[in-house]
Amino acid sequence: MRNIIYCIGLLLVAACAAERKSDKKAIAGAENTVDSTFTGACPYLFTSGDTAAVFSWIRTLSDSEAVLCFKVSNGNGFGKTITVPGSGKVKPHGENLSKVILSPDGRIIAAWGVANPNPENKYSGLIFYSSSADGGENWTTPAPLSPAENSIDQRYFDLEILPGGTVGAVWLDSRKNTKHEGSSLYFATFGQSNTFEGEKPIDETVCQCCRTDLFVDKTGGLHVAYRKILNDSIRDMVHIVSLDNGKSFSTPERISPDNWVISACPHTGPAIVQTDSALSFVWYTMGAGKGVFFASSEDNGKTFSAKNAVGNSTAGKHPQIQLLKNGNQAIVWDEHTENGSLIGLEVRSPNGEKLKTAHLTSKLGYATFPVVKLVNNELLIAYAGSGTAEDKERVYFQKVNVDDFMKK
Repeated sequence: MRNIIYCIGLLLVAACAAERKSDKKAIAGAENTVDSTFTGACPYLFTSGDTAAVFSWIRTLSDSEAVLCFKVSNGNGFGKTITVPGSGKVKPHGENLSKVILSPDGRIIAAWGVANPNPENKYSGLIFYSSSADGGENWTTPAPLSPAENSIDQRYFDLEILPGGTVGAVWLDSRKNTKHEGSSLYFATFGQSNTFEGEKPIDETVCQCCRTDLFVDKTGGLHVAYRKILNDSIRDMVHIVSLDNGKSFSTPERISPDNWVISACPHTGPAIVQTDSALSFVWYTMGAGKGVFFASSEDNGKTFSAKNAVGNSTAGKHPQIQLLKNGNQAIVWDEHTENGSLIGLEVRSPNGEKLKTAHLTSKLGYATFPVVKLVNNELLIAYAGSGTAEDKERVYFQKVNVDDFMKK
């Protein structure tokens, strides 16, 4: 049985191919598999500078076994596949994405989620990490992100390069000092001893099942966007910022007063980029409208513009956003249809004006959880998908030349 997490928001089946071929707003692009020999899911992209990139994903070996794999760009594409030792218990999850990043000092840092069911929460998980200082030949022993014994649930994390070249992490944690529902949001940094250090809670009553986004702006400010539980029932997106490299964070400000009241887990988090004039945010909600929305802030998250819809459908979920070299912004998402689903792409101006909206053409019928990065002025868009609901998932990607896309 296909996990329901990967069945929401997938690409159209072949029955819709003729209709989509005639759709002038569809992108005609070559579709490639990153791991054609094996099945897989949960692609993640990391970039440093204009060309350095890491493509990581979870390779499925059997119904009960999977490992975290990655490739590093070598100037002419991606090099050999490297498997992270000790990642055999990784649990595929499109929101709790495993990640492989490169730190400025040359270390490779890999982090992944594993199941940790216990009497308090049968859905609990832990985040394990390992690092390599020699290009992936040797690795440190995998360890949980937090060594605290009472940290029984660590999930929905993000990693980012901080000012000064250190690596920061945010994640949702079971430790809290309130009886109210929700997880705590934690922050820590990766030290020279190959351990995450100085962990501390930076908020409480956070929605337990949506991804977090840690973002560093051009002046070194640390921004975090996440879904918070407000007034015990509302699950809306909020933003906090640190102007002292993580020593302190601002009070959470709601990105949009969606007032989405739901006693369940949406499983779809936010994303952030920065233009020359503002911070941009994308997220999913079913409050005061349904679908993926966009808003911006010109004062570092003190106030926000009114939200407006991304795409032309209310069926979009799981958005990601990428800044382009000319200051424009590219947004991707998955979009469920009656026959399957498709991946959407929208380009906006620096001030958030819609310039073009389209869908990726594909031979697939099902795909989900797209990720996007800019590499050599091309958008690299990756996602997991299959031809039919019964097929095994594989990881696919397309390269979209931004200039050509805007001319069509």
